[in-house]
Amino acid sequence: MIIAYIVQMAHLQKGLKTLIAMVKIVSAEKANMCKSMQSEVINLGGSILINGRSFKKEHIYIRAIFLFVLICIISGLLIYQQTLKKQSGILLSFDDYNPQNWEQYFDLFDDYNVKVTFFINASSPTDFCDMARSRGHEIAFHTVGHVKLTEVSEEEFFAQAIAPIEVFKEYGYEITSFAYPYGEYTDWMNEELLKYYNVVRGAYYYQLYDKDDFNKEFVESKPIDNIYYKSDEIFQADITRMLTEASINEGTIVSLYSHAIDGGDWCVMSDRIEYIFQKAQELNLKFYTYMDLQ
Repeated sequence: MIIAYIVQMAHLQKGLKTLIAMVKIVSAEKANMCKSMQSEVINLGGSILINGRSFKKEHIYIRAIFLFVLICIISGLLIYQQTLKKQSGILLSFDDYNPQNWEQYFDLFDDYNVKVTFFINASSPTDFCDMARSRGHEIAFHTVGHVKLTEVSEEEFFAQAIAPIEVFKEYGYEITSFAYPYGEYTDWMNEELLKYYNVVRGAYYYQLYDKDDFNKEFVESKPIDNIYYKSDEIFQADITRMLTEASINEGTIVSLYSHAIDGGDWCVMSDRIEYIFQKAQELNLKFYTYMDLQ
């Protein structure tokens, strides 16, 4: 990204220098000032001789206009790129494996331009994985069998959390994000998992992150399940507080997660999830997947 930006800037500067030179030539010719540029420019009536090369005047005008338009486009793209870099956003994820529930809300996600990361329990890709990926969502990992990793051997830890990466890769899936079942882990697990994943996610509390914090890092995530909120008013106040904080701090990310969209304790109600989408639009927050930020 940085190298591409430098190359773009180099081309932009070169184009600007060329444009400035041509504007000088055109201005000088129109103002009959070519005498001051005789060492480089010779007016030949219908054409201009520049450093020994002949150019038709209309070609110079056309090229100058073309370069001007091109530079405007490149400048606009660079400004847009920088704007996106500064745009704060939301990471929304769902854990475990509830494909029938999740699929029901794909259209709702599309309506609000929401991209989701699904941390799934599976030993290999499923039909749901294919469908979710085709809709622009990310497939990430949550162990094969949703085990408490703090209670298994190192061999089982590897089999549950690391070995399936290669299986998914054989099916064309690059798995780069991992979430701990039950949010339980030890420090050595973070160290080991970050050898294979770019992001390892917790499950306990809210923390505002910079966009640059999602490469070879452990990050926390705020649960938004119904069990944590006794009323819609409490839920909305908490969501508003977190999203507002992100909106006033450029380039920051709020990480939220649930398990399904429903009325159960370990789900988030549909009207609550839609409140998040509407508030995000109001505050100009973008929904990212974890892979987007890596």
